[in-house]
Amino acid sequence: MSFVTPWFLLGGLVLAVPILLHLIRRESAQKIEFPTLMFLRKVSKRTIRYQKLRHLLLFLLRLLALLLLVFAFMRPFVNRPQASAAPGGRATVAHVIMLDNSMSMDYGDRWARAREAAARIARGAQPGDKVSLLEFSDRTNVLTLPATDFGVVLDLINNSTEITDRPTRYGQALKIAEKAALDSGADKRIIHLISDFQKSGWAADEQDFRLSSQVELQCTDVGSDQYSNLSIGDIQLVENDEEKGGGLKIRFSIFNFGTENRSGTRVTMSVDGRAVAEKRVDTARGAVQGMEFDLPGLTSGVHNVALEVDDPRLTRDNRFSMTLQERTKIPVVSVEIPNSGRGGRAPSFFLSNALNISALSPYRLSAITPQQFASMGAVTGGLLIWNNTPGGGADMQKKLQDFVRGGGGLMIVLADFALAADFTRTFGTWLPLKIKEVPANSRHNPDASLTESFTLLTDLRMDHPIFHPFSEPHSGTFSSARFFDHARLQVAAGAQVLARFDDGDPALVAADVDKGRVLVFASSADDETNDLPVHAIYTPFWHQILRYLENYRQERQWMDVGDTMAPRKLLVEAAVRQGKRDVNLNQAIVVMDPAKHRVDVAAGSDALALDRAGFYEIRTAGLNASVAANPSLRESDLSHGNVEEMAAGWVSLDSKAQTYIPNDEGLTAEEQDRRARLWRYLLFAVLALLIVEGLLANRFILKPE
Repeated sequence: MSFVTPWFLLGGLVLAVPILLHLIRRESAQKIEFPTLMFLRKVSKRTIRYQKLRHLLLFLLRLLALLLLVFAFMRPFVNRPQASAAPGGRATVAHVIMLDNSMSMDYGDRWARAREAAARIARGAQPGDKVSLLEFSDRTNVLTLPATDFGVVLDLINNSTEITDRPTRYGQALKIAEKAALDSGADKRIIHLISDFQKSGWAADEQDFRLSSQVELQCTDVGSDQYSNLSIGDIQLVENDEEKGGGLKIRFSIFNFGTENRSGTRVTMSVDGRAVAEKRVDTARGAVQGMEFDLPGLTSGVHNVALEVDDPRLTRDNRFSMTLQERTKIPVVSVEIPNSGRGGRAPSFFLSNALNISALSPYRLSAITPQQFASMGAVTGGLLIWNNTPGGGADMQKKLQDFVRGGGGLMIVLADFALAADFTRTFGTWLPLKIKEVPANSRHNPDASLTESFTLLTDLRMDHPIFHPFSEPHSGTFSSARFFDHARLQVAAGAQVLARFDDGDPALVAADVDKGRVLVFASSADDETNDLPVHAIYTPFWHQILRYLENYRQERQWMDVGDTMAPRKLLVEAAVRQGKRDVNLNQAIVVMDPAKHRVDVAAGSDALALDRAGFYEIRTAGLNASVAANPSLRESDLSHGNVEEMAAGWVSLDSKAQTYIPNDEGLTAEEQDRRARLWRYLLFAVLALLIVEGLLANRFILKPE
């Protein structure tokens, strides 16, 4: 055993003080004559001997406490046998190189300087050392585990490392590097973190992470406090005002991250690879500048749209890509009795305004009579609204049933009770619901005052695709819509109630029939028996109804780099949008990345990570899909962190030093003491002895026998 401060042994002289006091103050026996002993308590010699032993025990406990206190100040440590060392007796070192390959490292010459720093570390390793290489962004790739062949590491640095479009994440990478270092078996372990130390790379959920005290962290900073980078974000697709000709436009923002003002920067919009618009923009440092482009008329199908800012500083985030699905107007046919609505209007008067006016509406509504529908041939596909109309005969019902079974969407609107018997006789033969008849004298008078009794919609299935968009705040509410009359639906097995009136009667019922879907609304589509058409929620509600009936899935216009896409699922959705229902997805699927390189999909898996920004293409025989991927806007912010503060946050809290070596050879006495910290245990022992001494003193002295 050795000591950091052996001169504290002089403090042991303090032990002589209580010993001397004990010897000096020791009393000698004296004889005293008493005329009588009747007033004195008789104490046996045995009791006196026990009392002396107790006092001696307390005396020894105090001496031991003082001795341990002296040893604690001497800071002892134990020399351990030397571990394996490199040739010449030198301790082996494990160098774990962490090379940041996130998108921000492509700014200026950062990547070149980072690779040179990594190569310099590998070349500087000594015989017997081990070197491993990791590249990291928001995911970590271990290129090589600790190895003694430094030439392999140098070759990987020069030929196998490359920049990605992914964001920076330090926490997970440091954990993997720490494991590689601890598993190396070397005497000394060093993690070399080479990065631009971007502030955004340290996530809030990683703040509690600390490296082991057995690992040293050395940082190489290739970042800078002086930078300027332009990027695109806050994308919105909105509808133009009608007085401006309608159509669509893209609103977005130019972000100036950095310390420089930028002026006259060119911003362009391209559609399917062809530039269609261009503007110039000035942005102050740290500012955000809003812009917009009008979209030209797009043909039916999927179009690749890209916004691009001309910035040579960091080009990987210059483009923002998206896919826009321009659908042909889906025909929606309303079968109705002309001029049978309130005030002689057509029953589809409000529906026509909701579906035909907006440029964003993918639907085109037309109205026909029941006779016109009966004279038509077989109806396949599309959407049909049976708008408060009698069900017709067996032939009419056969045509409707075949239409739904073939994949069509049917919406049945029931304005009141008048069609109860007809509905049950016709639709009730193949749909799992019917209408309960109500006496005529209890039916609603359309000319009556709107102040009479009414019901409200309640118990909406907000998890259903029709109502889910309205579950978000400020997305519209049905609570103020009043229903003055409604049909009494009786639902059987096979039907789902999606909404009810506050009297408990079903308001909206759904049923699947083979490939098609049917919805039944127990009120009118106009203001005949409710005031829903005068509320802002009317149009989006009907759009959601039609989307559900056609089984439409809204395509994501873009994804983020690092997200995972499912190629086969995307092809299925593309087939549905294109009306192709019989697609063989067991055939080979080809995925091309934005650089037109083929990407392999793992066998038995339908998941693929998006590593590059741009357009991915998914192809199979007779079918294709496109996916847009964009880098994180957070990664475009090159704000430089304080390297010392960031590194201090990653170092173990157990030690002020950043280095720990398993064997004690070559360590200073201070370093070995920090490793062992035996003085802490000695102080705990001193405290324990003093507590025991105090308890015994109270018992033996204050309460003598």
